[in-house]
Amino acid sequence: MTQKRKWKIAANLLIVLTTAVGMLMMFFWSYGTLLAHGFANFRYFTVLSNTFGGLTALLWLICEASGVKGRAERVIALLKFAAAVSLGLTFITVMVFLSPLYGYINMLKSANFFFHLITPLVAMAEFVLLNEHRMKMADCVVSMTPMLLYSLVYLIYNLVMGRGENPFQYDWYGFLLWGWGVGAGILAAICGVTFLLGALLRMCNNRVLRHANDGH
Repeated sequence: MTQKRKWKIAANLLIVLTTAVGMLMMFFWSYGTLLAHGFANFRYFTVLSNTFGGLTALLWLICEASGVKGRAERVIALLKFAAAVSLGLTFITVMVFLSPLYGYINMLKSANFFFHLITPLVAMAEFVLLNEHRMKMADCVVSMTPMLLYSLVYLIYNLVMGRGENPFQYDWYGFLLWGWGVGAGILAAICGVTFLLGALLRMCNNRVLRHANDGH
């Protein structure tokens, strides 16, 4: 087994571990900004993206132990790319948009320390440095699927439920506080950021792969 493979196994084990710890804290003794109680937390993209990242890392470890090769290996790599992009979007949204509103310390308390910081950084670093499957530009569009599905459900849910007793009851991220036009603009901007993030991760990974090939 190569040294790079050992690092990849360690990184995926770490992603599974941090996801599990974050989930346990979220369900049993967590507190903090943008954290609800138990299963109610699954309304947040943060929790969903971390769940996706943890499951894809676990899937990779299972397939690695089982010796899965060929097309299935490529599919898993694409899933991990989508997970890295989704977790990267969580990181950027928290650091650029939410933390200035709620405070950086508040956004990194308890389970959010893992969900907003550790797991996203490990997932992005693992993809850039250790992914061995060259991604196409079209894969950047595919990597947007989790965010696009979430945005669609979010908008439909708010359309059906209406404003609620307070502005954040159903629009918990506050995207629609200034109306549907602004909300749609915010989501369009998030789409653009997601694609650019995927393109950036892909570019960095391609450079690592190119350097590795030149080294051989």
